[in-house]
Amino acid sequence: MSRDRALRKQQQLNNLVAAVTKLAKPGDLIVDFCSGGGHVGIVLAYMMPSCQVVLIENKELSLIRAKDRSDELGLNNIWFIQANLDYFIGTFNIGVALHACGVATDMVIEHCLRARAAFVISPCCYGFIQNTVKFKYPRSHQFKEILSYKEHMILCRFADQTAVQLPPERRLIGKQCMGLVDLDRAWAAEEHNYSVQIISMEPESCSPKNNMFVGIPT
Repeated sequence: MSRDRALRKQQQLNNLVAAVTKLAKPGDLIVDFCSGGGHVGIVLAYMMPSCQVVLIENKELSLIRAKDRSDELGLNNIWFIQANLDYFIGTFNIGVALHACGVATDMVIEHCLRARAAFVISPCCYGFIQNTVKFKYPRSHQFKEILSYKEHMILCRFADQTAVQLPPERRLIGKQCMGLVDLDRAWAAEEHNYSVQIISMEPESCSPKNNMFVGIPT
């Protein structure tokens, strides 16, 4: 990993960890969905030793790396589960995901709603969003009244136009479309008695996909 990329990853982690720290209480169970090599979950376990942290990841090699990293730190409040998101069942207090790809963001939100858990999620890969057996788009009643599925898909495609090599005006349109797609998700969660904020990570240059949800059951 280059120094610049490592710095951006650190900035992303700082944003998520700061948000989770504000929500967490001693004894809370925090689930890091789509955990990859454990960048988020390991930091959370290290920073909050009074909480339990569970990493959910379907790739064995990624979990092995995460386990090795946690062992080097001597962490005893972290657990590892190799599973697809679909198969996870359990109660927890806070759900976390950094750059959950496409529909995975909505899957994580759904798990949190069912558990009445708070969530801190950074979405990614908007262009991969599409109807599935379990999820239909748009998500919220408000958006369903004004957007068709096809129009929502167009919005998602434009939301992926945020790469740094693109002209500034195209990136601005992409950022605005990201905001609309995520507003639909936030309103859908609020229909389940949640308070949801959509904020930009700081600095925004830490990632082209710099939106972050913070959801709290009311």
